[in-house]
Amino acid sequence: METELPEYLSNGEHYASYHPVGEMTLADCVSMIDGAIRHCRDNGIGSLLVNITGVSGFPPPSTTDRFLFTKHWAETAAGKLAVAMVAPPEMIDLDKIGVTMAGNRGLRSDVFTLESDAIEWLLSRS
Repeated sequence: METELPEYLSNGEHYASYHPVGEMTLADCVSMIDGAIRHCRDNGIGSLLVNITGVSGFPPPSTTDRFLFTKHWAETAAGKLAVAMVAPPEMIDLDKIGVTMAGNRGLRSDVFTLESDAIEWLLSRS
């Protein structure tokens, strides 16, 4: 049984898209993304595009922050979906440490500055 779509989430033919907007805390943003991941997992949607370029209100996450939210998202995804994140360049760690930490916990993910690159990555995983 499908659950109600979270705000800012839309289902496409090959992946779901999540485009939250507005000023918020990092904790709120992480929680909202977790809800989108949970919706996809629970509804058999194998790919999720998350675009946070419309979000503001917090500085780039620390390495500890990245560890905590990627660990949590990996647990929520439970190996059932791939997540492509689009973020402003200043929010992306140069070494993509969050992607490595997520992968170490079973979450297939990557982060990009361009939505077209994120979509291409997701579609190559299908």
